[in-house]
Amino acid sequence: MKKSKILSLMLLTLGLSANSIFAASMIENEVYTAPLSKSINFKKITENYARTANNIYILEADLNDKNNKLDVMLNTNGISNRLSIKNTAPTIPGLVGAINADFFLMTKNSSSIGTLVKDKKIMSSPAEAYNKFANIIITDDGAVSFEYITDGVVVDNETKGSSQKIQIMNKQLSTAFMGNAILSSDFSYATPGKNSKNPKRVEVIVSPDGYVTEVRENSPSAPIPYGGYAIISYNTTGSDLKTIYSVGDKVTLTMDILKARPNIKTIIGGGSVLIKDGQKTWITNTIPGKAQRSALAITNDNKLLMVANDGRQALTAGFDEKDMQNYLYNLGVKDAIMLDGGGSTALYVDGKTQNYQPSERAVINALVLKNENQTGVIEKINVTPMDDIIYVGDEVPVIASAQATSGAKDTSYNTANMNLSSQGFQSTVKGSSIVPTTAGKGQIIASVGGVIGAADVNVLESHAHDSKNVKGAMPKINIYPDTQDQSSLITDILKFKIIANSQAGDINILIGNGDLTFSNKLNGENLIANTGTPLKTLDKTIVVSINSAKPLYDNEVQIQNLDNALNSSAQNIIIAMQSGAKVGLLEQDVFDKKLESYAQTKNIYLIYKSDKYDAYKRGNVSYISIIDFKNNAHKNLSNVKYLQMFEDANGGLTYDYKSVVE
Repeated sequence: MKKSKILSLMLLTLGLSANSIFAASMIENEVYTAPLSKSINFKKITENYARTANNIYILEADLNDKNNKLDVMLNTNGISNRLSIKNTAPTIPGLVGAINADFFLMTKNSSSIGTLVKDKKIMSSPAEAYNKFANIIITDDGAVSFEYITDGVVVDNETKGSSQKIQIMNKQLSTAFMGNAILSSDFSYATPGKNSKNPKRVEVIVSPDGYVTEVRENSPSAPIPYGGYAIISYNTTGSDLKTIYSVGDKVTLTMDILKARPNIKTIIGGGSVLIKDGQKTWITNTIPGKAQRSALAITNDNKLLMVANDGRQALTAGFDEKDMQNYLYNLGVKDAIMLDGGGSTALYVDGKTQNYQPSERAVINALVLKNENQTGVIEKINVTPMDDIIYVGDEVPVIASAQATSGAKDTSYNTANMNLSSQGFQSTVKGSSIVPTTAGKGQIIASVGGVIGAADVNVLESHAHDSKNVKGAMPKINIYPDTQDQSSLITDILKFKIIANSQAGDINILIGNGDLTFSNKLNGENLIANTGTPLKTLDKTIVVSINSAKPLYDNEVQIQNLDNALNSSAQNIIIAMQSGAKVGLLEQDVFDKKLESYAQTKNIYLIYKSDKYDAYKRGNVSYISIIDFKNNAHKNLSNVKYLQMFEDANGGLTYDYKSVVE
């Protein structure tokens, strides 16, 4: 399913787009939605601003569906090691998608900035700047909230009836740190032991079942029991540890928030809360500059949004925190939180990272969306082409998802390991994309395990014979290139020939002509189509001029003229391009789709400047080249041509080239 909206000039001027953060200049908002299961969708959104664009990727999961579960992705070799999301994701059973999560130290031996609790097990303490970095909290019933946590880790000594707050657990510490910290076997295999700065270091070793097995002082490094932990003094005497703990004591590792809310299953660190109860919040952690960003959001109907955007590219600058906040606020989400971003940004869906990554950065952890209750019996294949107007030769990304009888996504299959093919047109397969090699109405097909899914598409010709390229009985319109070429005597003779053959009843269109001496001598009605030319109506035909040498949407008047022409009752639209057939890179797709959509009911002729003659049909639009006299070598005088257009019996226009010397 795909939704596309090409904005009119009025929307551009007034800035009425609901979801844009730069609404005053957005020329297109395009949304492709690929269903992955009955309650999970992947969306790709492109906000096009002519000179820059925002590419936004969203994995949307309905948390009311109990098949959808959230979990944490960690490096199984220890949480002080970073991981590759794209390499780790395929190893996690039931994974539908994943997004990078917490901030971390960019060091070989790393640690997360924020809290980490997995399956009620505490693995890392909250950020020291607790009012700067918020956390994602997930309860046993799957409810998600974004909160700041102010308390550290607590060790309850059940034997002695005492408690000790330890602010730091499983963090890389500076040599200047003073106090007590906890290292667990998830983070380190051994204690640091004594050294020159800590000759009398105290280390309390706790077994996996919660008993103190050793209180060590002035001792070398020792193994941390698997599943256990050690309480260690740093740059202090450690006398408090010797007083509080004795061998045989039963101790429990907890946090105040876990005591108060025992239904919390998972906590993972993030950045600033962006939205709370539908309102923008104060941004507590600011990272300067626009770049790739990651965020999480919860909607009012309890859908989770994993959000990522492209950035740091020539055509996609990216977001800062305010941009992401505004974007999610305009989506109408209930709550939202910023995640680590920049080079860390990675949204993994359908077996690959969806956002652009010049290279992958290893991250400290990620949030994972899983689909449970996979029956192993595929009910249907959802097939979504991530493009709507398709030409021969286009590389069309496809997302295909196997849906089980339970409605869950069968995560054994992604697009890459399905069989892709086409029906109704020929094509080749390139990765997870279809490349049509012939035109026609047909289907993109994905199959696996004997189950077939299909999506209807219409592949258009990219450079085909134009049936309108036919000479008629009586010319209605003559179209001339720029005849200005003062250095050529031959050109003067050719212009004299054109003037001599012109008739009083002729309609002459001169595209970008600077030779007023020539145009003033032509017989008939003359229209010089240049950048300042208003619309010209010729019976059933409207002529509109486009300066394709400059960014198309920089000139609001010419866009307004084009829109007015396309929305008029005129049967024929002649678009006089001042240079080549192409417009700006980001504008081209919008321009092509605009013309193609109107070409279903109108005859559209795009006449452009080139160094060779070419007349063809692209989709349903006629593309016709003309050559300015100064670019024509005149070695073959019969090759010096202008364009004649003829009216057919239905009021449409046909056309043919006319040699000047005939």
